Amino acid sequence: MAKSKKRRKNEQEERASQFDWIPRWGWILIFVVPLVLSEFMFYMADRRISMILFLVAWIGFWGAIMWRSGWAILKKRND
Repeated sequence: MAKSKKRRKNEQEERASQFDWIPRWGWILIFVVPLVLSEFMFYMADRRISMILFLVAWIGFWGAIMWRSGWAILKKRND
């Protein structure tokens, strides 16, 4: 059982380190650009409720991703 926990921890660290090459401003762009484009699309189509629902779903999605990764994007990186 201890081996499986160690293996799982090593896999999580490896996955987190896969994306270390992306700078923090890159993550911000990955979050903001699709959000702005989608909100603009819903605004032009006059879908006000969809604008709100998408915003909540988008923030929830990224919150879940970051929570599962242990907030790896926001943690200080060793340079």
